[in-house]
Amino acid sequence: MRTDSTDPDHMHRTIAMIMRRWGFRDPSYFARRFRAAYGLSPREWRRVATAEGEP
Repeated sequence: MRTDSTDPDHMHRTIAMIMRRWGFRDPSYFARRFRAAYGLSPREWRRVATAEGEP
């Protein structure tokens, strides 16, 4: 999940599209699970990771 949000091949996809691709239906639940796993919201992760140039 985390890599999909920063992969250049997936940057055209919204966080919601990636969320659904991984089988999540509830955006709030997805955001809570993502934050619990990685310490940032999916949007924050994408912003930080792309600014630092890492997937």
